[in-house]
Amino acid sequence: MNKTVLRILAVVPALALTFAALAHPVRAQDQSALLTVVELFTSQACPRSPAGDHNLSAIAQRPDVLALTFPVTYWDYLGWADTFALEEFTQRQKFYIERLKDQWLYTPQAVVQGQQGVSAEDAEALEVAIANTRQLSQSLPTPRLSDDRSTLTIMQDRLTEQANTVLQVVFFERGPITVEVTSGKNAGKTLSYVNVVRSLAEMNSDMLAVPESLRDLSCAVLLQDQRDGTILGASVCPPADIN
Repeated sequence: MNKTVLRILAVVPALALTFAALAHPVRAQDQSALLTVVELFTSQACPRSPAGDHNLSAIAQRPDVLALTFPVTYWDYLGWADTFALEEFTQRQKFYIERLKDQWLYTPQAVVQGQQGVSAEDAEALEVAIANTRQLSQSLPTPRLSDDRSTLTIMQDRLTEQANTVLQVVFFERGPITVEVTSGKNAGKTLSYVNVVRSLAEMNSDMLAVPESLRDLSCAVLLQDQRDGTILGASVCPPADIN
């Protein structure tokens, strides 16, 4: 069911600050544990989406998976406006549809590692897609947050050498979050979500200014090839930095 464009946050220009002075001390991340990114495009107005939301919640418990919920706007006309949906998330789904074979715009649709689309209602198909795309992952440097969580820093030396790639930072609410739907096709249902994305931004330098409204959220960075949508790697902000 349909729309996503990246929301660009204010990027801090190059500052004469050292990485050590900026960064909050954290536990070292195990870079051998590669993450597979699963993006779920869902809608509170879609009667088929709750099954996909449930399946994403199940795989979100896995340490080798970064599961992200992207609520979309194109079913809002069915009598209920999704309370989390953003137009840029719809545009992100369309970005994938333009690049993936045999895919069309619908919910609940999962995109695994930016390379394979599958119905999130089918838990077995989702597991197969995760297994088939694991080899595409690579490790990324650990992102770090300043003491007041106002600045995110990640070393990009080896990342910027890769052509046609962008480094994105995603802020998400771990949840679970529940929503009572009172109208539309899911009227009377209480829906539950995990890892609901609140913002996705492109990092154009080693540092990113974090708006106050996002500082209590979890975060991760994604390295994506803009030509075919492949997510080349992902890294989650360390647990020590997450409230």
